[in-house]
Amino acid sequence: MIENRHLRYFSVLARTLHMTRAAEQLHVAQPALTQNIQHLEQELGATLIARNGRTLLLTEAGAVFLAEAERSLHQFELAKNAARKVARGEAGNLSLGFSSAAGIRVVPRVVKNFGDRYPDIRVHLTEIGAEAQLRALRDGSIDVGIGYAQSTPEFETSRLPAESLFAVLPENHPLARKEDLDISELSREVFVVPSRKVATTLRDAIMAECEDSGFRPHLIQEITTAQTALGMVAAGVGISILPTTIRTLEHPGVAFIPLKNTRHEVRLALLWRRDHPPAALRKLLMVL
Repeated sequence: MIENRHLRYFSVLARTLHMTRAAEQLHVAQPALTQNIQHLEQELGATLIARNGRTLLLTEAGAVFLAEAERSLHQFELAKNAARKVARGEAGNLSLGFSSAAGIRVVPRVVKNFGDRYPDIRVHLTEIGAEAQLRALRDGSIDVGIGYAQSTPEFETSRLPAESLFAVLPENHPLARKEDLDISELSREVFVVPSRKVATTLRDAIMAECEDSGFRPHLIQEITTAQTALGMVAAGVGISILPTTIRTLEHPGVAFIPLKNTRHEVRLALLWRRDHPPAALRKLLMVL
């Protein structure tokens, strides 16, 4: 069987045409080099290097084999380097599932910074909600999820900085001109809130803030994206409670009013499987 070392030994000998110098370059004993070249020629059924006394000559078959052998050696080096880069998390593929809120600022910034620093990693993006992210992580459809999701023992979690909560009101609402307000002042309003399927921790934080202030919204309109929430508020359907990230989305007809005395944090989080962390994960966390 011809092995990679046979190609390497032959390449050095064919370039030097000197057994002693080739053996020195390869750091092998001369008899071992001779034996490997003989084995190679036997396997091929062709003489690659002719011997005329102490003079070595590359045969026509040897010249053809040398070109192909060195091409193979070069390809092997490329394969080794590629495998090492993937193992170090510097190349390969990374599938990222993200919520609509994460897609406003966090994901574009991460993808841009990640692409600049690690151009050999191809990032595949899928916009999906919190519950769908967990299913996709379990079945391997995505490597990492980003959204307002609760951490569980099943997944590793890296949380982003906490975000303040804002009341989002129609611009003609009686409270829209206040500098800040308590969530209890909204107890009679229709709440436009994300469903738990798309933003688990955000929905739970909103409900917890209301309950801590002594009420539970009696009318709720569920939505799946922040853009829809802003549109519904602007149309006068109700009010919403949204995190700082959403303020980036300019929408006519709405006012953002800071909530005071809030007790619950809202954070976007990255999740990945404990038993199958992606190789590029450490690099991804470095650009957050």
